[in-house]
Amino acid sequence: MSAGGLEYAAGAGGLISLSLTLFRGCIQGFEIVQLAAHAGSEADNFRCKLEVEQYRLMQWAECIGLEEQPSERLNWTLVGDVLKQMEALLLDTQMLKKKYRLDLVPADSEGSVVSSSSAITKTTNTTTPAINTSKTGFGKLLSKLRPEFPLASSRIIDESNGSIKKLKWALFDRAKAANLISDIVHFNNSLHNLLDNVQQDFVKSALASLLRDVISRSNATSELEIIRELLTSSDVTTPAAIASAASLKQIRLVLGLGPNINSVEEPAQRAPPEGIKIKLIQLKPLLLQRESAHLSPEGRELARYKAKPVVIEWKFIDRNHEKELKTRVDQVAILLAHTYDTSFHSLHCIGFLPKDPSYQPEDANSICYGLVFDLTISANVPAHIVPVLRPLSTLFLDARKPSLNERCAIALALTETVLQLHTSGWLHKGIRSDNMLYFDTNDSMWEFGNANGPFLAGYEYARPTTAHTEVMPAIAEHELYRHPRSQGLTRANFRRSFDLFAMGCVLLEIGLWSSLSDILEQVPSESSKTSTARSGRVDWVRLQNAKTQLLQTDDFERRSALAGIAFHAGQTFQNVILMCLYADDDDPLDEDISVQKDVVDLLRQLKF
Repeated sequence: MSAGGLEYAAGAGGLISLSLTLFRGCIQGFEIVQLAAHAGSEADNFRCKLEVEQYRLMQWAECIGLEEQPSERLNWTLVGDVLKQMEALLLDTQMLKKKYRLDLVPADSEGSVVSSSSAITKTTNTTTPAINTSKTGFGKLLSKLRPEFPLASSRIIDESNGSIKKLKWALFDRAKAANLISDIVHFNNSLHNLLDNVQQDFVKSALASLLRDVISRSNATSELEIIRELLTSSDVTTPAAIASAASLKQIRLVLGLGPNINSVEEPAQRAPPEGIKIKLIQLKPLLLQRESAHLSPEGRELARYKAKPVVIEWKFIDRNHEKELKTRVDQVAILLAHTYDTSFHSLHCIGFLPKDPSYQPEDANSICYGLVFDLTISANVPAHIVPVLRPLSTLFLDARKPSLNERCAIALALTETVLQLHTSGWLHKGIRSDNMLYFDTNDSMWEFGNANGPFLAGYEYARPTTAHTEVMPAIAEHELYRHPRSQGLTRANFRRSFDLFAMGCVLLEIGLWSSLSDILEQVPSESSKTSTARSGRVDWVRLQNAKTQLLQTDDFERRSALAGIAFHAGQTFQNVILMCLYADDDDPLDEDISVQKDVVDLLRQLKF
């Protein structure tokens, strides 16, 4: 190596070493400020945002290998400048007080204020609580979801020859604290902008994944509101979709549907999402114009409400449980009235219709309630047109066969919607191809490849993850989509993995472009040698057995339908289906959404 090269290497090495020292100083600063005694909800909000920014900084350091093998191609002069400014913000008490009106002063073990210096320093004489045990709210969830990061913080403190001095707030200005957060966000963004495109996408996706996990597990509307605020300033992928999921989770909590069936949150924790009004709208039957006197087999019909095209999904309720189940209808109507983000591929609910005496269900003990969806908002259907309803299940026999790209787009629409539902704490319970809807109009038709859709419908039995389950009617064709553990007299309580299984069945149909019954018909079965085609009727028992055999991972021949997916749709699509069908349902709290996130990520890579 030339003399110039050695000089450059020595210079780069010195800058990297300096940057590592400054980074560790920043981590100490984050921990010191966060460990300050609470100053009410405003300081908690500030602390939560600090925890997110500390996570982002540590994620950036991990991405560039700062503590292991840092790249010399990075602009380390600029990195050092940014880290130096961030460290000064967090460790200089005079700057915090003068610029941000945040006065942090040391406190003794009794909690009284002691003398302070102009800089926050480490001390080996003060006993500081373990970093992990001091966390609350977001920090506590982060410690649970990403335990490696608080452990790394503890290691950095330990390697700096001691513990950290415990402080308390003597003065806290909310507006100025927001300015401090904004400056830290700016510095973090500056560091992230130094990464290459692949690295930037990685850290953005990682933060988005973490925030989804936090939303899924959070049970306080205040925490969810903070996450929504964070999404306006931090760089993450699909921020609007994550904010929408946070809003839906907030709405669920506001409705009183807390972390468990019997939980009741404090009123202060149940504030509605900012800018969102939660209002239940009961529609007027007199304003409804029916297009047909008959219901579809799914209890769905096209109509007009206030002269606009709508689709109505009727729910049949046992009279003996009308009060409880009517509340469930109300909750679902409110949920589907707030699914505005494009990642939620469902129709927009404008309200519900009270029980309809004109319909006489076969069961005399049943009554009807209807969820009404405006097609002019959701499906861009002109107000003067009543469209043709085209469920996905009817399109498998259509003359037009969609390309792999189009099938991947259909699959992505389904999986994105389920991810949004599960993140916000809701179960669908009716995922089937006959509940994936398209709408044909004069200018937009399936045959032309531009039909409006797909939209996931069929929310009659949807419920929050924490609510009591409702037994669904045993319709043979629908049973094919249900997980074996959710069937029979000994069925388990419905959970996210059962939705995933049904989604896997629909993805199997999309991949092979064939109905589930036809696919299962091709699965070899020892229980019956008579095929549906030869007998002229559907042997539902045989098809149920074939579905069960698909789950026998040790018998590849009986999983031949799954093996064919790789040929028709590619290995990645096949892997997505397997992830859904074999999703682990052993999580006792049913909080994990890792499969849902992975499935969406994989399908996004296929959609081109």
